[in-house]
Amino acid sequence: MFIFGLIRKNMSKRTQKSSEKGQKVTNWTEQEGLMYLDMGSEPSNLVLAMDLDSTLICTKSGKTFAQSQDDWKLLYENIPKVLKEYPDHRKVIISNQAGIEKGKQDKKAWQNKVQKVVQALDEPVLVMASIASNHFRKPCTGMWDYFASNLNGDQEVDLSNSFYIGDAAGRPAKGTRKKDFNDTDLKFALNVGLKFQTPEQFFLGQKETVPKPQFDPKQIKKSGGALKNGVTVRDIQECIIFVGSPASGKSTFWKTHLTDYVRVNNDTLKTKARCLKEMEKALQAGKSCVIDNTNPTEAVRSDYIRMAQNYDVPVRCFIFKVTKDVAFHLNALRGVNKHRQQLSGKVPAMPIHKFFKDYESPSLKEGFEEIQEVDLVAGPFENEQDEKLFFSFVHS
Repeated sequence: MFIFGLIRKNMSKRTQKSSEKGQKVTNWTEQEGLMYLDMGSEPSNLVLAMDLDSTLICTKSGKTFAQSQDDWKLLYENIPKVLKEYPDHRKVIISNQAGIEKGKQDKKAWQNKVQKVVQALDEPVLVMASIASNHFRKPCTGMWDYFASNLNGDQEVDLSNSFYIGDAAGRPAKGTRKKDFNDTDLKFALNVGLKFQTPEQFFLGQKETVPKPQFDPKQIKKSGGALKNGVTVRDIQECIIFVGSPASGKSTFWKTHLTDYVRVNNDTLKTKARCLKEMEKALQAGKSCVIDNTNPTEAVRSDYIRMAQNYDVPVRCFIFKVTKDVAFHLNALRGVNKHRQQLSGKVPAMPIHKFFKDYESPSLKEGFEEIQEVDLVAGPFENEQDEKLFFSFVHS
């Protein structure tokens, strides 16, 4: 008991010194949308990582978003006491703060607020925040990877005895608690391999069942071959019309299997008129072409079919069958995966929702000679980091 008391006493002195230091430290480091400040914490192989909003603090006003840099209070009064029960764990706040990038939150005001929060926690803390929509934003592991490689000395984190605490766990509404706005924190912990708990579990000791994410990117590995009946590249001139949601793998399929075909793509050409002109140019030159657009409806497809028929060129249809969850996953990868060359940029959520709403299943009566379904298959990957991200949670 004496030894334990001595440890706690020394810890308290170190915490007080760090808090005093924290009041003076203003030199935040910022790069590529990552912002961090170490307020007296020390490298450790044990880590207690935590989200900030609705995990450590909530608003005094009761509103969802803080109305000023002083509109905050600790979520639970016992949080500092619980944190002190883990003297060997380095405390790290890992928070998404997209409001700063969007201009909805003043950066300096947020920094001032967080330094006051750390003082209230009465603990040395490393604070990390993602302020851009890139690989640093949870559930991507960019912040954790940077921490492990650059901010924790030579200490390798013992994941089996370290934690991540967060409120975004995908939980349904229960009693007075509202439905979680997403499951970002849970997916982040799963990506890293940290033990995950909600604030209610960790700080209040409540029992809780956290639902598993409905979609797991690791399952994409089991989805089958690239083309159900095999990829057939014909010696004759032809046109292939792709049909699939944005980010369903169409352009990657072209790059992998059909690079001898002229690619007609609206992202590049911007208008359907230009797409038709580029298609006609290819047909006039005796070349085969791929219409690499979403082409969700019979009406949209008909113009391309008619053009091919005018040149007596047969038309096939390849349908890229993916669920909406998979499409959102692949779309998110476009924005966060800097380890491969992206053929198309990330699109807003609306075009993906619209495709599934408008989709009309292609039929032979439209003028297709053949219709095949393309199953999504993982890869080919350009490097290990590319593969790791593909099988990680990147969308919430």
